Amino acid sequence: MRVLRMVLENFRGIDGPREIVFAERGVTLVEGPNEAGKSSIAEALRLVRDFKASSQAADVRAVRPTHVQADPRVEVELRTGPYHLVYAKTFGRKGTTQLTVHTPTAESHTGDAAHDRASAIFAETVDAELWRALHLVQGQPLDQPVLADLEPLHLALAERDAGEGAEVHADLLARVEAEYLTYFTATGRPTGEYARLRESLDTAIEQERQARAEVESVMRLVERHERLRLRRDDLDGELADQRKEAQNLRDRSDALDQLRDECREARQVAHGAEQSALAARRAQQRRAELLEEFAAAQEALALAEQTADIARGELAKLESAPMPDDPDGAIDQAREALDDAAARLDAARAESEWRRAHERLERAHEAVRQLNEASESLASHTVTADVLTALVDAHTAWRTAEARSLTGAPQILVERLGETVPVLDGVAMEGDTAQIAALRPTVVELPDGVRITVSPDAQIAERADDAEAAQQDYRRLLAQAGVTDLDDARERAARRDEARRQVDAAAAALRAVLDGATEAELAAEVAALSQRRTQVDDVPETAEARAGYEVAKQRYEQVVRDSQLARQERARRAALAQALRERVASADADVVQARARCERAALVLEAARAEASDEEVEAGLARADEAHAQALATVEALDRDLREHGADQIAADLATAEEVLGSTERRAQQLAEELVGVDAQLELLGRDGLQDAANRAAEKVADLERRWASLDARARAARRLHQTLSDHAQKARQRYVRPFREAIVDLGRTVFGEGFDVEISDELAIVSRTLDGRTVPFGSLSGGAREQLGVLGRIATARLVSEESGAPVVLDDALGYADPIRRQRMMATLHRVAREGATQIIVLTCEPGRFDRLAPDAYVRLEA
Repeated sequence: MRVLRMVLENFRGIDGPREIVFAERGVTLVEGPNEAGKSSIAEALRLVRDFKASSQAADVRAVRPTHVQADPRVEVELRTGPYHLVYAKTFGRKGTTQLTVHTPTAESHTGDAAHDRASAIFAETVDAELWRALHLVQGQPLDQPVLADLEPLHLALAERDAGEGAEVHADLLARVEAEYLTYFTATGRPTGEYARLRESLDTAIEQERQARAEVESVMRLVERHERLRLRRDDLDGELADQRKEAQNLRDRSDALDQLRDECREARQVAHGAEQSALAARRAQQRRAELLEEFAAAQEALALAEQTADIARGELAKLESAPMPDDPDGAIDQAREALDDAAARLDAARAESEWRRAHERLERAHEAVRQLNEASESLASHTVTADVLTALVDAHTAWRTAEARSLTGAPQILVERLGETVPVLDGVAMEGDTAQIAALRPTVVELPDGVRITVSPDAQIAERADDAEAAQQDYRRLLAQAGVTDLDDARERAARRDEARRQVDAAAAALRAVLDGATEAELAAEVAALSQRRTQVDDVPETAEARAGYEVAKQRYEQVVRDSQLARQERARRAALAQALRERVASADADVVQARARCERAALVLEAARAEASDEEVEAGLARADEAHAQALATVEALDRDLREHGADQIAADLATAEEVLGSTERRAQQLAEELVGVDAQLELLGRDGLQDAANRAAEKVADLERRWASLDARARAARRLHQTLSDHAQKARQRYVRPFREAIVDLGRTVFGEGFDVEISDELAIVSRTLDGRTVPFGSLSGGAREQLGVLGRIATARLVSEESGAPVVLDDALGYADPIRRQRMMATLHRVAREGATQIIVLTCEPGRFDRLAPDAYVRLEA
């Protein structure tokens, strides 16, 4: 397909009709600023092809102008396959469509008929995927076009690699694919009638299994009913035997009941005797406790009286001992001596600091004086390094210009041969010989004789003028600097440098003396120190004052330590005296309490003895123990009789027999209930016709299995044919890689150089780029390199596809990431492809300079 002409009206920002004419072969460059309508060209081609004029799709609404009420209109003239046509659409609710076909047969259509006919022509002559793949749209990611499924590219590559069976016909593969998809999804899962029949067969098999399971369930119920009946008969026999054994054990147990009653009464008597013995024992224990309490109270009273006596003795001894003196007077004397020593030390330090500060101030005055003298000397020498440099440069420029002016200048040699004195430029010659360079017209005369004028060429005169100007500049600088020549300037500059060094040295000495302070601050410090030194008379040396201060300080610290020890001792003795007083008071209280306890214990013991003496309590305990022993002997004799008659064993056997009998009766009841339930289930299921249902389910399964076998055979055949043709197509696609790679490399070496190569996948995508032996994956390349390879892939595809089935390459604001050298090489590649005459390339750009070396076959300028 070739785009020959396009007219856009009311399309986005385009108002009036705007016509763009394209070169049918080669490169058309469409240039204009942003929003001039460049990108609208590719968008208009897509809309006029894909959408009806009345479409209200979002893509169509997006191109409506917002500043005017009008419907977008697109008209395009094309050559596609054997057709030459003009196709126009006005998009709106009542949109219009017109199609005029000029060749091979004249046709004219309007409305939906025009749209349908144009769609048929496009479907016949242009592959839609190829058309989209060859468009590099503005703002798209820098990805490669999808080329693996482009039928025209497959055909072109198959022709270049025409091996046996190199191409699988697309129609055949499509028909096989359609047949395969009637049975399977794209992922290989069953679908349609094939899946439904398989599901019906599985359902029928499951229903047959359930019917047979129900029949088998009835059979299991019948077997269970018989087992339950037999078990019931067995339990009836066991119940009769267990009832007989339980009754026999009850009779034997009843015969021993009188002996059990006598044993029970004997146990009650023994229990009463035991309680009496316990009461007598508690009375004996209570009497022993009263005796112990009285003895303990007497002992506690004696101990409390002893403790009180000891505490009174210690308190009397402490109060009779002498107390240390109060240390406050000694501390005050030591403090006064220390303050006096500190004052003398401060005066000594002030004297020393005043001397050092005064000496620093004197040195500072001297440094300021030296700095002032050096600064005056520096100010008197005005030839700076910059001035000297300017003089040296001017002198060099003058001498250089003078030497250049003398180079090539005519030399005049005048020799005096007679008495006549030659005149050189109006000045009589001195001596017999003179040689001068003719930098300007020079006149040599012999009075009343000859006049000779020597004129140099204009270039020599210009050099002489330059030399004279340079000399004047040099003399002007000498005058400004106040020197006679360059040597004088150098000498004065050296004296200035020496003065500068003296200023720097004096300033450094002043900074060292001041040490960050100012001269005024230093003077103020000396004045302050002077006042401090005048406040003390008889100022000692610093070392002597420091030694005196240390002695006074040590004396004061010793007095303080002694006073702290004295205070601690006074506090300790006061605390000890208080503690002893508290001990005496506590001991007196303990004596009172112990005496009261002793009195209470004596009264309680006396009252208890009044009721019963100690001997009577002991005798009562002996009598209670003897009665308890006799009662226990009677119980033991009766228990021995019961054991000899086996009473415990009979009772245990009776309990076991009654428990077993109860369990058997419960099981018999459960078994009877279970038999009733099974009978009911059998009666219910017998009316459902389960066997007939099972037979019908088996017949349905057999019918579905016959139908499934037939359909499954067709599905398996379709899957095998689809797999075979797909494998064949995949192998063919792999063979396409070589010619496609050669096409990319052929173009790419113009851009990247002879060391360029690429790796192509089976999907005809660039996997990696190799440049001078270094391989980089496509995704890791720079944005510029990826964009350039994307453009080369589209151009290579357009070159490979035949002119009849091809489409134009559209590059919308491409190569924005390319450096100038790569961009120039890309222009050379586009120019090369354009000269071949088989490919139409449309370049859209808002930067004219980006494609200034393209030399397009057609150029269109769009204004905003």
